[in-house]
Amino acid sequence: MYYIDPNQGSPVDAFLVSCDFTSGGRTCLPPLQPQVPMRPWLKYSEADTFNWISTMEEGFQFEYPESNVVQMKFLRLHSKIAAQNITYTCQFETRQGSRQREIKFLSNTRQQSYLATFHDCLSNEPLGSGPQESVFNFETEDLNLLPIRDLGLFGTSNLTERFTFTVGPVCFS
Repeated sequence: MYYIDPNQGSPVDAFLVSCDFTSGGRTCLPPLQPQVPMRPWLKYSEADTFNWISTMEEGFQFEYPESNVVQMKFLRLHSKIAAQNITYTCQFETRQGSRQREIKFLSNTRQQSYLATFHDCLSNEPLGSGPQESVFNFETEDLNLLPIRDLGLFGTSNLTERFTFTVGPVCFS
């Protein structure tokens, strides 16, 4: 963990990041709240539409510890690629089924989103060796698109499967 000051002005606006010095080096900012609580998110959603996690009860947008907009601009100026992972996990007593569901990931600009699919959770099925996961990997040269700010789930209100998302750090290299 290091304090960095990408705009090289006053060290007062430096912020804490993790640095990985292997493979060319990466500067990573973890989200302030990396874990979306385990709950039946789709139970509270409107049918046949995308519902942003931040608009649901107990939902929130993902925030990062960047000091300010200027510091982030300079960090992006010193980088060529941004990357981030988000992991979807079914409740421990469930497993992923074969039915796919759409999900949107809101970009940092809040004007663009990525569309993907994940598999619904099923209960009362033979358990595997642990919780089931899907990992969404984002890597882009358009550095303004990351970090991810929100998740939009396409759902119906009759689903009670419990699941969570773990948001990884956004890394610039």
